[in-house]
Amino acid sequence: MSNKYKWLIAAVLVLGIVVIAQASMSTTVYMPVFYMPSTITPTPTATPKPGPCLSNNFPNKPYKLCFSDIYQKPTTSPLDEWVKIQNTGSPDNPIDLTGWFIISDSAPKYTFPDGFKLNVGQTVTVYTKSGNNGTSQLYMGRTTEFWKDNKDCGYLKNEERQTVNAFCYGISGFSAAPIK
Repeated sequence: MSNKYKWLIAAVLVLGIVVIAQASMSTTVYMPVFYMPSTITPTPTATPKPGPCLSNNFPNKPYKLCFSDIYQKPTTSPLDEWVKIQNTGSPDNPIDLTGWFIISDSAPKYTFPDGFKLNVGQTVTVYTKSGNNGTSQLYMGRTTEFWKDNKDCGYLKNEERQTVNAFCYGISGFSAAPIK
């Protein structure tokens, strides 16, 4: 074989190695060795639809207000945590939350502003941080977190200090809080 062909083969090999090296750095390519179809067919199961409440613990029956969601461990600031409360009562039953409060096992209570009403089906988000209150969001104005990150219990109490709804998270075996 002449030197001319040897140089040509060497150039093609070097160019091929460079192309392969560049391709392997930019993309990962997987080549299947063999294919075996699945012989197991999964059985579909019905996923239960979550209710509007974190806990259906309603010790004070005339009221149908409950905690419906919580964000207790924010990734940004501890004060970005919040809890949602929903009125799941019957139609034409708005509830005036004057004197009502939320309390957790780890923080002093938050009292709802005077004259704040929650209509049937309406949800209010109560933020730990400061902000401007509205019809669907309230702000505690705290400088420290209200909810513990890993486990805590929350209680919604009326003006007579009766527990209306309660829930716990991160406590093994408990989906609802004991009545306080």
